[in-house]
Amino acid sequence: MKHTLPPLDSLKVFEAAARHLSFSLAAEELCISKGAVSYQIRKLETHIQSSLFKRYTRQVYLTESGQNLLMTVQNQFSELEKTLSQINNNQNDQHITIGATTYVAARWLSSRIAQFTQHHPDIYVVFRHSVNSLNFKLQDVDLAIRWEANKEINKSRHKLHLDMPLFPACSPKLLERININQAQLPLDASLLGQEKFNNLPLLCEDRSIDDWQVWYNLTDSQLNNPRHVISDANVRVQAAIDGQGLIMADQLMQNEFDNGLLVPLFKQQLTGYGYTLMLSSTQNSNPNAQLLYKWLSSQ
Repeated sequence: MKHTLPPLDSLKVFEAAARHLSFSLAAEELCISKGAVSYQIRKLETHIQSSLFKRYTRQVYLTESGQNLLMTVQNQFSELEKTLSQINNNQNDQHITIGATTYVAARWLSSRIAQFTQHHPDIYVVFRHSVNSLNFKLQDVDLAIRWEANKEINKSRHKLHLDMPLFPACSPKLLERININQAQLPLDASLLGQEKFNNLPLLCEDRSIDDWQVWYNLTDSQLNNPRHVISDANVRVQAAIDGQGLIMADQLMQNEFDNGLLVPLFKQQLTGYGYTLMLSSTQNSNPNAQLLYKWLSSQ
């Protein structure tokens, strides 16, 4: 059957660059030059007639088209790997399936997996990215990293919680728009009730808990700013960089703060949230998954 898909090499290069948010790290992983990565990305963008990355001096970020393509490519690569592992029974025992969002995979997990596989080259990892969806089942993966509130956490010896306080942030261009000098930062949360802030959109996820109101309850007030729902965290970060609104940030956005693309806005932090690393089962779990769990715990 004839198809109009782009070359597989371009998709492989794109997936690595998008996962790392870096052409240099993608080149290192794939053992090719940075120029070859750029060439494959340009060829893919030409093929689909859409830009996949926003390029900055020391960092690249996915466009909305790039984020959509990344999710599809990773899902299809995972399905292909799953099929191939089923065909090859000898390899099947060596794979680990991890449930993690693309946000966590790109910003925390990917570099650690790369280090782990250097020490264990016979073990390979398959990612599942719908880990925070309502229909996610822990038994479908060997390991999972989920965003949770402390009160939701089962204090099991097979779970490790990574505390990750939340705090509002925005782009310098948005600060200019509302005439706030960065030298004044961080501000007190009560100032968000001032008129200059009233119409600023608050970027958020589609979830039952309104993190913005929970955070603002530190001032015992009602927060009436409009909410803009952007379910994908990577797209939400890019929206904040573009000045679309305020974002509830965490430490995984440190690169954006270091590069001056985002700045912390208020003093108050929302604690009691973070990521939980979980083993699928206490019995008969994948021994390689147990090995990776212990290794990640040490990180």
